[in-house]
Amino acid sequence: MRFRWVAWTCAAAVFLTAALTQIARADTWRLDPDHTEIRFSWNHMGLSRQSGEFVDAFGRLVFSPTDPVSGRVEITALLTGLRSGVPALDEMLRSPDYFDASQHPRITFKSSGVTRSGEKQGMLKGDLTLRGVTRPVTLSARWNFTGEHPLSSFNPTYRGKWVSGFSATGLIRRSEWGMTQAVPLVSDEIRLDIEAEFLRVD
Repeated sequence: MRFRWVAWTCAAAVFLTAALTQIARADTWRLDPDHTEIRFSWNHMGLSRQSGEFVDAFGRLVFSPTDPVSGRVEITALLTGLRSGVPALDEMLRSPDYFDASQHPRITFKSSGVTRSGEKQGMLKGDLTLRGVTRPVTLSARWNFTGEHPLSSFNPTYRGKWVSGFSATGLIRRSEWGMTQAVPLVSDEIRLDIEAEFLRVD
């Protein structure tokens, strides 16, 4: 009888450990750079709205569908991946008058909390660091999907792979990070638009 109890206890411990390990794995995700867009746009002298994007980014997400407001995210964008579609503008944006890429080659965002604002919607607060300056920002975020990859039903490459998708928008003032060149002809207010997919870490 004692042997059975010990065996049952050991089996339960193994099962619990495996379950906890699986939960931890399910909650850890990495940014999929091939399906992520980080765009920024500005008003150009009242004539049009222009934009650029960061195509070289990586990051990590801790997220559980059963407790989304406890999620945490860290994203880094490299200024070598800044693209506006105009090479001369890219060089100007990397100059000391703007992002100062030679001295500060990375932009980072680290979340500090989430407040639910609606069904699958929330306000994501965090710290944005660029040009060596860190300031708080708030993004309006929407949780789009979490589950096995939608292509898994007909493409075996995606079977067993889980993905989470999010959208986020926000407004910042570039002057708060020391970028005052051409204000107000080129707007101080910058709009951020982010579409991000994360793959679960196995």
